[in-house]
Amino acid sequence: MAPPRLRTVVLTAALAACALQAACAGVEVISGTGGAPGGSDGGSMVGTGGGTGTGGGSASSALLGRWTRVLLVIADNGDAHESRTTWEFRQDGSAIRTVTAWNLSQGVFDTITSVAQWTASGSQLTITYIAPLTGTATFSYSINGDVLTVGPDQYARLR
Repeated sequence: MAPPRLRTVVLTAALAACALQAACAGVEVISGTGGAPGGSDGGSMVGTGGGTGTGGGSASSALLGRWTRVLLVIADNGDAHESRTTWEFRQDGSAIRTVTAWNLSQGVFDTITSVAQWTASGSQLTITYIAPLTGTATFSYSINGDVLTVGPDQYARLR
């Protein structure tokens, strides 16, 4: 474990960086929840909602590229946790989902990567997981500029 002074400096820097990004889509700060990030959301793209996505098959040009969502959680004990979910939607209909969870206070992290196929039609996004999870799920989505909304969750486009 880092010395208390170093821990405070790292935590302050992490909070300042997240606060600067908090005005941007794809960043959510949760305080005093007492838990680690990813409990109810975990970047899973679960949810419903209206959508106006451009759709049109597996090569929907509006979805192509990388999108990210960051959750910063400050636990009741003051520990800071971050969960970052990045989706990469590719032209060939494949998708890569990477979720990294950090305990910023202790300097440890864990990453899981999932491989999937995707299609979009109208306002519906269908994800078929291949590995390490399997299964298919369909979500409502919309895109407004550089913001992808899936249910109540927003993802910012990475350039």
